[in-house]
Amino acid sequence: MEVAIQDLKYICELIYNAHKIPVYYVNQFGEIEYEFSSRDLGDQPYYSQFKEQISVYTYEDNPKDFPIFFSNSNLNFFFVNLKKTNLFLGTIILGPTLESEISIEMISKIIDAFNGNLNKRKLIEYYHSIPIIGSQQFLTISLLVYYLIYHKKLDKTTVIQNNEALSLDMIELENLDLELSKGRSNFIFHSNLSYERVLLEYVKNGRIDKLKDILDYSIVGEAELGLLSKRNRLRSEKNLMITGIALVCRAAIEGGLYDETAFTLSDFYIQQLEELESLNAILKLTEEAIMDFAKRVHQLNEERYSPTITACQHYIYDHLYDDITLDHLAEMSRLSPNYLSSVFKKEVGIPISEYIQRQRIDESKKLLQLTNYSISDIGTSLNFNDQSYFIKIFKKYTGLTPKQFRSNHFSEHKST
Repeated sequence: MEVAIQDLKYICELIYNAHKIPVYYVNQFGEIEYEFSSRDLGDQPYYSQFKEQISVYTYEDNPKDFPIFFSNSNLNFFFVNLKKTNLFLGTIILGPTLESEISIEMISKIIDAFNGNLNKRKLIEYYHSIPIIGSQQFLTISLLVYYLIYHKKLDKTTVIQNNEALSLDMIELENLDLELSKGRSNFIFHSNLSYERVLLEYVKNGRIDKLKDILDYSIVGEAELGLLSKRNRLRSEKNLMITGIALVCRAAIEGGLYDETAFTLSDFYIQQLEELESLNAILKLTEEAIMDFAKRVHQLNEERYSPTITACQHYIYDHLYDDITLDHLAEMSRLSPNYLSSVFKKEVGIPISEYIQRQRIDESKKLLQLTNYSISDIGTSLNFNDQSYFIKIFKKYTGLTPKQFRSNHFSEHKST
């Protein structure tokens, strides 16, 4: 490295003043030593959560001698490692940026992937506060940063060819609609505990379609569970992912996967995970494990019920907040209402109406645990006629009133 470490702060400040892109220096201990960012961006809660997670990346594990690009939830970043001979001195990180203004439709997709458990207004404010930088310009800035640090010229083509996050399509076709990026770290939803609940629910129900959407934004544990080992970041990530695999294993068992199969699978992935030596490999294996468990539960469900009944169950699950009618399900299934009712009860063991009620009560339990919504609002949103009827049905399936259930949950939470 040609630049003296004491000059880095001045360089970072110049870069920020010139381009208004947030700039960070993360030292060799994974601590943000200083940053430059706009006041508007810094006031955003999601941005603060990102800062808490930015040092999770094991930059030291990446030996490549050029800017490295990565994307998360449509947000773009790059980092340049600071090395002198073989000594790792830290990392300069630039981002987040957007290629173009994010659409309301894209915001809605992000919210939908998390079952609506996000504050839409704050999420929109967050994205609107992020600087818009085209991919060509962002690439050029990375070459500038690298040159300021190392006094070496890099060719654009070399950087593109050595970065998975920089495809030729992204560089050449500036006007394509933005797609949800495939980043593994989920800094935006760091403190959103419902993410873990949603993911485990998808595993339990074998919803590999929904699970893929949510994994496109994040990976279980990385942003949700915190740092378990401050002295060793790699050990910390392994601990987090082992915990995640254990939770997923339990969810799969609840979804019908045979205990012995689930535990054997869990042991297999944990043993593999212990042999890995990079953060990216750990995250990739954990995602593979999550999908494996979900696919096995999905296969069991496919074998358990006919395609017609499975399609009805999926529709019910996806429309718990809507008015679900037998006539609509019958029309969708191309069967008569009476015949669909008969087949559903024969295969599932309970009438469609009871199945819908049970699913809505399960959903209400999550809302009681994860939100401060009033009991009447929860009942109304889930299409119960009135509060007294909601309380009656809730008690029928849980043995408790919604108020008692919420009180018990928070008592247990405080005791732990």
